[in-house]
Amino acid sequence: MKNEEGKREKLIRAGIRLFATYGYDKVSIRQIAAEAGVNSSMISYYFNGKSGFYEAIIKEVLQNFDEFIGILETKDIDPREGFKLYVQAITKIHYKYPPEFVKLVYREMLNQSEAFNNLAVHKFKRNFSVLLKLIEKGKTMGIFRKELDNEKILLMFASVVNFYFLAKPLHSMIIRQDENFTAGYLEQVVKIFLHGIEVGGNEKA
Repeated sequence: MKNEEGKREKLIRAGIRLFATYGYDKVSIRQIAAEAGVNSSMISYYFNGKSGFYEAIIKEVLQNFDEFIGILETKDIDPREGFKLYVQAITKIHYKYPPEFVKLVYREMLNQSEAFNNLAVHKFKRNFSVLLKLIEKGKTMGIFRKELDNEKILLMFASVVNFYFLAKPLHSMIIRQDENFTAGYLEQVVKIFLHGIEVGGNEKA
């Protein structure tokens, strides 16, 4: 069973590298199998062809958000901790997949595939809704400033966190970075962000 899971994981990682580098149309099932070191029949067996395989990659990536969103939906946590959990979830995703993962994200942002539109947009809307409720909860508790727009708060935070990873291939050429640097940077982002949206000592909720 573990061997089968290992082959599936190899295919997913190989698919991310190839689709990110060459695009969906220019990648063949044979190339994917060769990159993963498995028989090409495995793609039909596991994913029912190339389109099913690409859809599986999108699903695989999106499933990484389920645990994080589930915690926000089912547990009574401090809204500030919710933002920290978001950062942890995004960080885990980018460390889990090959470096080419960023290119795949760019491709989908610029030219969305049918699989992305069918799967990701709905998932992101749900996640966005849960996070907006988290912000509203913070306002109700007197933690966050009530005059700030919830959608703008969330868009600002998500943009800053995600852009760090999306632009990393460029800025890492200028500033040396390892996992400790990334963790420190994101910790500072959260600290500055929360300082900006929290009710100050002299302000009334």
